[in-house]
Amino acid sequence: MFSGEQSPNSATAWSPFGKSTTFSPWSGAGLGQEYLMNDSGAISPTFGASTHRSGLTSAPSASAAAPAPSLVGSANGLQFDLIWDSSVASAPSGFIQAVKAAAQTLASLFSTREVVNVDVGYGEIAGTPLGSGALGESESYGYLANYAAVTNALRGDGYSFAASNEPTGSQFFITSAETKTMGYVNPRSTSLDGYVGFSSAYPMYYGTSGTPSSSQYDLYSIAEHELTEVMGRIGVEGAPMNGAATYTPLDLFHYSAPGSLTLEGNGGYFSINNGRTNLGAYNNAAANGGDIADWASSVANNSFDAFTAPGTAGALTSNDVIETAALGYKLSALGSAIA
Repeated sequence: MFSGEQSPNSATAWSPFGKSTTFSPWSGAGLGQEYLMNDSGAISPTFGASTHRSGLTSAPSASAAAPAPSLVGSANGLQFDLIWDSSVASAPSGFIQAVKAAAQTLASLFSTREVVNVDVGYGEIAGTPLGSGALGESESYGYLANYAAVTNALRGDGYSFAASNEPTGSQFFITSAETKTMGYVNPRSTSLDGYVGFSSAYPMYYGTSGTPSSSQYDLYSIAEHELTEVMGRIGVEGAPMNGAATYTPLDLFHYSAPGSLTLEGNGGYFSINNGRTNLGAYNNAAANGGDIADWASSVANNSFDAFTAPGTAGALTSNDVIETAALGYKLSALGSAIA
């Protein structure tokens, strides 16, 4: 992902999405040391993530206690454990409810019995201020695996991989949440899967329906965007990690033409049938900045867009649901109806 910057096409459209990911070596049939990549791209080993259960103190000093965590979703399906930082105690009225509502919407679309544990900050992420211009950012714990580990798991969900340029010899980054749905990690583990943080500097709309005013950004859709990144909706497209070209599971659905993967960050489109059907154009990050795995501006008013503007209510569409399901998550009855 990439730190937020102003869109070249509009004085009011911004990339709301920050850059961060975590990496860990794959160790045979198990998972090795976790690594955290912060928003600046620095990678460091992490310790104690599995025991982190309370909200952090934000970078700006905060004296109020962190609100109690919120568990949303059905115990028989996907759940989010939202662990509020102490910074959230100073968030405006409606902040918690908007983030919870976004998490509930996502949880209702998938039947995978899993808990995604996410630390949530206001004006900061993991105790560090958000990048300049960012409306939201995410960081995710995760692991490095090989091509077979990824494709074998996804073939079990009915996906096939037959592009002429499949990166079969490359390593893959899988977020912690995605390793759960793939069956590599206990899906009910209390281990922290990632962080999200939302801006305190820009005017936000905290409603869960309706349209923001012409001066407000839609927190609800920004939260859907960041939470799905923790779930695995990210792309790296061959970026070097630990000295080797690295991809993500989503990169295997990123096509330049039928039968040919893009394998770079200059656009392309999403497809689940070897590139025959275009289900959405990806952002040309090489030209525009923003995130490789976000939609291009031609996919208008969408929660997964690379850029947004005030007054825009982002929505989840059938293609968004299909894309998230391609990460390994099983659709619920509602999700199937939408997809």
